[in-house]
Order: sequence, then structure tokens, then C-alpha cells
Amino acid sequence: MRLARRFAAGVVLALAGMTMAGCAMAGHPTLEEARAETQAVLQQIADEVPDGVVEVRTPDSAYLACDGGGYYSINHWVVTPGPEFDGEAFVDALPERLGDGFVVAEVVDIKSPAVALNHVSGAALDVVVLGSDGDVVVDLLGLAPCGDGEPPTE
Repeated sequence: MRLARRFAAGVVLALAGMTMAGCAMAGHPTLEEARAETQAVLQQIADEVPDGVVEVRTPDSAYLACDGGGYYSINHWVVTPGPEFDGEAFVDALPERLGDGFVVAEVVDIKSPAVALNHVSGAALDVVVLGSDGDVVVDLLGLAPCGDGEPPTE
């Protein structure tokens, strides 16, 4: 899973850079609204995984500051599919199954089946099928658009 962590960290940085322009726009949502919308989108993707069991994994740094104020929310989910799951076929069919609110940002060139998506809400999403020790999971990483407000303190 070390590869997955490195990939996820690299993707977060790349996504943050690609979405910085969104912070400059006036009238963006609150941080909680952006986070909730991104989680709803992640749930929509998770629902496409046959017999999927979702585990929410909050990263150590779940928020990144936006230029000009506000924060991005980083959301990481892992979905364990049912038996006989075909990761490559899943990734290939996913954009069409999700519908018009999603646009393929790029097809990620790694050994695992993967796709990067943008959602009309402004969320940037990575979907990667990972295998480790015979187990297969669908790794979902969602970067919410820049939201107004401060992250919660814990």
C-alpha cells in the first residue's frame, strides 16, 4: 500500500494545483457545503462498486489552504468490492455510468486501473483500483472545491 500512499499524496498536490483557480472565483460555497457535496459525489462512485463496503479514511492533513482564503477538503475513501470484481472493466465503464455531471480529467498512467474525474460541483476525484496480498480495493480520493470558512479543530 506504500505505492498507494505515494500516489495519493502526489495526486492531492496535483489536484490542488489544478483547482487553485477555483478559489479566485467569488461566491464559492462554505467549507462544509463543499465537503458535503464532495462526499455525496464519492458516495455516488462507491455505489457503483458491486457489493462495495466503504471505509472512510481521513488523512492526517484533511484540509489545504486556498490562495485568497478558504480551504480545500481532502476526502479519502476505500471501497472493498464483492468477489469476481473486474477493476479494469469497472474503471472503463465508470464515467459513462456516472453521467453528465462528470468529465474525465485524464486517464492515469499507472499499472493499476485508474481514472481522474472532475465533477460539476468543482470536486476533483481520483478512482484507482489497487491490489495487495490478493485483496482488491477501489481507492477514492476527492478534493472538494475551495470553501469559505475554517476547518474544524479537533
